[in-house]
Amino acid sequence: MKFFSSRDTFPNSASKEDLEGFFTDSRLRALCDLLPDGLIVVKCTGEIVYMNIAAESMNEVSRRSLTGQHLSSLVAQSQIGYESLMDDFTGGIRTSRVVLGADDRSYTLITRGIESADGKNNYFLMFLRNGGAQTLTAARPSARMENDVLFGGRRSPIAEEPEQLFITCPVTSMLIKQGQRTVALGSRLLLLGESGVGKSQLAKYLHDTAGQESRPFVHINCGSIPDTLFESEMFGYERGSFTGASTRGKKGLIEAADGGTLFLDEVGEIPLQSQAKILQVLEEGMVQRVGATSPRRLRMQVIAATNCDLRAAVMAGSFRRDLYYRLNVITLMIPPLRERRHLLPLLIDHFLHEVNMRRSVPLRIDDACRRRLMSYPFPGNIRELQNIIEYLSVVCEETATVDALPKYQMDFGDPVAGFEPCTFRAHGLEEDAASRFAAGFDLRLAVRDYEKELIQSAIHQAGSKRGAAKLLNVDIATIVRKSKEPEGG
Repeated sequence: MKFFSSRDTFPNSASKEDLEGFFTDSRLRALCDLLPDGLIVVKCTGEIVYMNIAAESMNEVSRRSLTGQHLSSLVAQSQIGYESLMDDFTGGIRTSRVVLGADDRSYTLITRGIESADGKNNYFLMFLRNGGAQTLTAARPSARMENDVLFGGRRSPIAEEPEQLFITCPVTSMLIKQGQRTVALGSRLLLLGESGVGKSQLAKYLHDTAGQESRPFVHINCGSIPDTLFESEMFGYERGSFTGASTRGKKGLIEAADGGTLFLDEVGEIPLQSQAKILQVLEEGMVQRVGATSPRRLRMQVIAATNCDLRAAVMAGSFRRDLYYRLNVITLMIPPLRERRHLLPLLIDHFLHEVNMRRSVPLRIDDACRRRLMSYPFPGNIRELQNIIEYLSVVCEETATVDALPKYQMDFGDPVAGFEPCTFRAHGLEEDAASRFAAGFDLRLAVRDYEKELIQSAIHQAGSKRGAAKLLNVDIATIVRKSKEPEGG
């Protein structure tokens, strides 16, 4: 069996029957289903004879129902706008252009007419490739620069010569090498570390250095999607599947990562009732939209990240054990900035360079201010350092001094005037029990007040009501209801 020549014609010995045998060969079909790009084969009569899985996913159609149908049926049903495709087909025109989907995602469409030995165009090929909107998260203009500095990019913006930061940081170097090997093998990767250590940047860097910069990188913050919308946003839905649904249906965020990388950030925040469907995606490589009768097959790299203890969540019953083991194939622990203090001078200069690119008068940091920054533990890690430099660029004219540093943020251990610390006060009942009883102590109200105080403290500590529910081992509905109950109600 021979493939096409550079002129898109078969060798002279290939007849029309040879072509038909080639395109109906089950081995070829199985091979094409492994391709990340979409492939559609159309006969000269306009009949669709083959569509691979990638083309089915990109067009959001059923290849089973379209096979044997006319090409115009694909144009009518696809979520991709094929304005002049029928003209290309009729003329057997070679094209390469960008087409847009219903969600404004762009694709590169390539068409070719295939001639047999008699010189006639007997087959029309369509190739679709993801292009344009490569990520669903809004990136700052300096995001690539930040990735380069933090994770061994090709050039540091603050150095005259190319500098790879991980060469001077063995821990980061090891993390990158293990992560790259994991992505190359297609294994699942779980990134652990405190908030602000750079888990998202590492995930994007591993995606890019794996040669997938042109493929989609879908960053999903699982904690930012309301429970009631989680399934429709993540898995998508069919047209008319519920009240208010789009008449055209909607592709979910997971499906949008087909052919690329799905990054599940804050994976510990996935609602318990939705974890079984996420498990199905990981186990079977299939995703089923809300209201759909059959699933769709996907091919993608999965990277997850969290700053919480998933093992504790499993023990508490808020995270499925089987999902934990599906995610926890290769685990990388990113150390906090306080354990990599030798990176501080470079990071300070990097973020200073970033803010100076937006200032008319460059900002400099004096020696005393630098020493204070070098001695600070940075509980918020790299993100906190970036925010502090950003703060200095706003409040300082030309030179940043110690006095200009945000004291409320950096004097974290000291009480601040005007603010009452939020703490558990179980001992408060003992201190003035006598006076409370004398005034007509009401046990029911006292328990309710204490309960509300515990809930507010847990919300403050966890940063969200969902996190507070995990700390207190109750469901989120209980936290919402009790935190809204009126005083004395």
